[in-house]
Amino acid sequence: MSTINSRGGNTKKIVKCAGCGAQIQFDNPGKPGFVPIDVYNKRLNEGSEVLCQRCFRIKHYGVLTSEVDKDELAKFLKNAVKRFKNVLYVFDTFDFDGTFRPEILREVNAEHVMFVANKFDTLPKTISGSQLKLWLVERIRILLDGVRTNPRDIFITSTKSGFGLSKLRETLEKMNDEILVVGVTNVGKSSILKALTESHVVTSPYPGTTIGLVEHRLGGLRLYDTPGIIVNDRMLDLFDAKCQARILAQGEVTRKTFKPSEEEVIFVSGLCRMTAQLVGVSELRPIFQIFAPENVSFHKTSSLAFTQNFQRHFGQLLVPPCSKMSIEGLEFKEERIIVNEEEEVCIPGLCWINVKRGPVEFKITLPKVVKVVVRPSLIKPKRKFNQNKDD
Repeated sequence: MSTINSRGGNTKKIVKCAGCGAQIQFDNPGKPGFVPIDVYNKRLNEGSEVLCQRCFRIKHYGVLTSEVDKDELAKFLKNAVKRFKNVLYVFDTFDFDGTFRPEILREVNAEHVMFVANKFDTLPKTISGSQLKLWLVERIRILLDGVRTNPRDIFITSTKSGFGLSKLRETLEKMNDEILVVGVTNVGKSSILKALTESHVVTSPYPGTTIGLVEHRLGGLRLYDTPGIIVNDRMLDLFDAKCQARILAQGEVTRKTFKPSEEEVIFVSGLCRMTAQLVGVSELRPIFQIFAPENVSFHKTSSLAFTQNFQRHFGQLLVPPCSKMSIEGLEFKEERIIVNEEEEVCIPGLCWINVKRGPVEFKITLPKVVKVVVRPSLIKPKRKFNQNKDD
């Protein structure tokens, strides 16, 4: 294939963006793959990397200029996962329940599936790698309907600190085949591949940076990065791309301990609020910790006026949203759940709550599309709270 460059000669045509894998196109500015024709020809003449305008602006300015077609991506991925014998599924350790998706894994026909639990550095330092792996083995078994996963196929990593990458690299270097790398948006697939292969792909905090299959080489192994799978049942998904980038956990998450009265309302962001009471012991208060990314706000109030007009505080006391946001058309639900000690309640894409003194009855109000998950505790309590007095 060839193209006429600005000097009138012929140069080998580059058909895909080196950053995201999108088909290069010249007709639709703002869409993935767009490159001004003069810039394209100049990069070819120089023998330089060709990035679409979207990737160029993400890489050099941290600015997202377009979003992808969700239906097109879903169709693309459904076809892709059926073609590979080996799959590397990447998920976010902090947002496990939002990014480990059994419904996606059931579409996979691969003979061998490996799992990468990324962003280990965002978890509290009291959680060890071995503790996390034991917890993951059991959670994955339950979520995959009893299918047992070999612990050796679970890799715990952090691209920020480099934790676990050498072990993953050593395992992959022994393979001489093709492997498809799959995961929900923004779990760090492209960052892992960049660290493993030292390839020059575009990584960013924006969801859906990868558009097509992007090939990487590691020894005799070819790894194909896929577009991040877009889901719509996490709190994170309700905010715009810039706000998502701001609130995603980048370092160790924030924790805060609460011992609320029955009348107090706790806001975690602007779209989730809860009340809590200890079950069966009316004279004592529940005790629990909430874990969330550092840019997610906590706000406890007993003011009815604040609770009734909470949207006035968006982008200030209540973050996310990161600025004013209309909630017209957004349906809310109220869920009542009882959570025991040794259990946690998770709100995907936002936070998880570890019960220290329970059982606790939570009344949680949040958008209808966001699921609530009760799971075995990842953090085991070191202290047993006295049920007969208010500590």
